[in-house]
Amino acid sequence: MHILRWTFLLCTLCGCFPPSSWKTPCRKFLYKIYTVFSLLVLNTFFLCLIMDMIYNVENIDDFSDNFHVTVGSFLTTIKVSVMLMYRESFVRLRDTLQKEPLLPMNQQEFEILLRFDKVTDWNTLGYMTILMTSNFYLFMESLLTYKKRQLTYRTWVPYDYSSASAFLLTLLYQSLFTTICSFGCVATDSLYSGLLIHITCQFEILEHRLKNIESNQNYSVKLCVRHHNHIYKFGEMVNEEFRTIMFFQFYTSLCMICFNLYQITQMEMDSNIIGRILFMNFSLMQIFYYCWFGNEVKLKSLELSDMIFRTDWTSLNHNVKRAFLMLMRRAMKPIEFTSIYVISVNLESFMTLLKTSYSVFSVFQQSRES
Repeated sequence: MHILRWTFLLCTLCGCFPPSSWKTPCRKFLYKIYTVFSLLVLNTFFLCLIMDMIYNVENIDDFSDNFHVTVGSFLTTIKVSVMLMYRESFVRLRDTLQKEPLLPMNQQEFEILLRFDKVTDWNTLGYMTILMTSNFYLFMESLLTYKKRQLTYRTWVPYDYSSASAFLLTLLYQSLFTTICSFGCVATDSLYSGLLIHITCQFEILEHRLKNIESNQNYSVKLCVRHHNHIYKFGEMVNEEFRTIMFFQFYTSLCMICFNLYQITQMEMDSNIIGRILFMNFSLMQIFYYCWFGNEVKLKSLELSDMIFRTDWTSLNHNVKRAFLMLMRRAMKPIEFTSIYVISVNLESFMTLLKTSYSVFSVFQQSRES
């Protein structure tokens, strides 16, 4: 069974993971060219945004048009670069889920895995749909204002695009950037959430094994203890690989939310405010995405004691009960994901982020009034 198939397909489309079927030297070389092309599109567009900020920005409105796109482009470039540099580690994480003791041992456990893998697929497709719908709106807005020669994103362009052909070519380039950026963003975020969903799946499988300890009780409970230990190790591996991405995600999202919130309150009700709201909602959705799944894994890891009490533990022998006590004691410390080992990635951190954003906005508002 190939788990996280939609996620790794998006990783392939953004140039991070070559298709498994492309094993010949020629195809590998072609994919390397595509990877270089994707990185070139992302980095050149980011450079054009920086050049626009240096040469063309003259007031707060110009800076506002540039800032949120620049930050989003920077974050996506970081994500894609990290995925590319550590792609062997990410593939190893996926393969670990298909090895013992995390591998399902019977039909019932396989059905549990299949059910959670479907959740990851729908999660990825839903996330992609929301993001592409927002990008499609911005692209159509540029097409509808074709006569005004208004690009989707404000950026520095090293030529005059007032002619129809130059404008359409520039718009095509921005659309290409948006597509690769969307693929990279969704691939990274859905890979993180997908791995966390599968950690939750492993706890479900562990509960099934605890409820069905065989006649050889000592051997069966040893398998459960080993399984629980590997779940914790797998959680540590995921946290280690995503520490850089989560760091940039938290702090760039905080900047974008504060800035967009301030700008929305200063703007009149027109078409521009819709774009600002879309960007702010997407920033909130991204950080909420990380916090929600991190919180779910934390709560699930704390449920182990309840799982044990739902088993027929009173009929088991003394060694099994002692092993259960050891598992319950270990479960008192939950699996918790952190950003650079400082900020916990859960719903409490998300609420703290919202309060911090509102506080920063209040400071800006008071300074403006004074």
